Amino acid sequence: MEVLKKRSLLCLCVLLAVLPVAAASSVSSVSAEDAYRQALTSYRDGDWNSATLFLRRAMTDSSLSTADAWFMLVNSQMYAQDYRSALSDCETFLSRFSDSPLVPYVQYQKGRALHFTGRNDDAVIVLSDFCHQNPGHALYASALYWIAECFFEDYGYDTARSLYERVVTEFPDDEKVSDAQFKLSLIAQREREEKLLYLLKMTGEESLSAREEYERQLRQYQNDDITSLRRELQTASQRIAELEQELAEAPVTAASGSSDGAEYTQPVEAVVTREQTQDYADSSDKNETQNTARTLSELKEKADLVERLLIQRLSEQQDGYGN
Repeated sequence: MEVLKKRSLLCLCVLLAVLPVAAASSVSSVSAEDAYRQALTSYRDGDWNSATLFLRRAMTDSSLSTADAWFMLVNSQMYAQDYRSALSDCETFLSRFSDSPLVPYVQYQKGRALHFTGRNDDAVIVLSDFCHQNPGHALYASALYWIAECFFEDYGYDTARSLYERVVTEFPDDEKVSDAQFKLSLIAQREREEKLLYLLKMTGEESLSAREEYERQLRQYQNDDITSLRRELQTASQRIAELEQELAEAPVTAASGSSDGAEYTQPVEAVVTREQTQDYADSSDKNETQNTARTLSELKEKADLVERLLIQRLSEQQDGYGN
């Protein structure tokens, strides 16, 4: 039985190693034009790994290696969380297409990629440059949020708080407001706990009543925090269910339209035009299905963080009662 298990494990490892090679081989056998069509379809449907493979194949044809194609490649890799590849391709885009109107979008993605690869100092510089150069851009509030995330991750809570507050107060309708509010609540909770610990340190063991008051306030803060986290998790779970339902219904809706899929059956000359490609390049803002998929992914990450924090707070509360 043990030998059988080892052989099964070996077969599984071999299969996992072969699958990417087989997929790449399959893509390489497709013409550049067909690969570009498939890339557009995959990009529209949020199949980021396939979009990446097909775009790389398509761009072996210099006529298809355009700013729009590189932009879609960067976006696909960011959504697939392949941040190192995305960072490399951001650099290529910015050096080759410095006059493209898509430069601000790629600069923004470069800043995020730097953050996700642990280079927060560099990310702050890139995102700050983005904000300075594009004060009225639709992604300005998001850039502020990600700058704040860099400081939050590196324990620069005061700076992070001021940036989160800017997102909330200056851009009340932006999609990042709820995330910024959540992080502000975490910073506030941390400050309350630090204040209570400081007071306890100052009073030492001299006053039993002071210690009891500290413990009472700490329990109250913990209860408030747990209640807030539970409410946040419930709201996120409800929204996740709604978005998953929207995505489940999206293909049916798209299929029922008379024009949505028509361009994919046209000759490549009709498909590969500046206007149509630009529609796909900007689809992170325009394509409702893709936006829903992106929001769902971000919301699931947030729900996971909230759940882990809730478990941590409940454990801390239990330990406190045990003492």
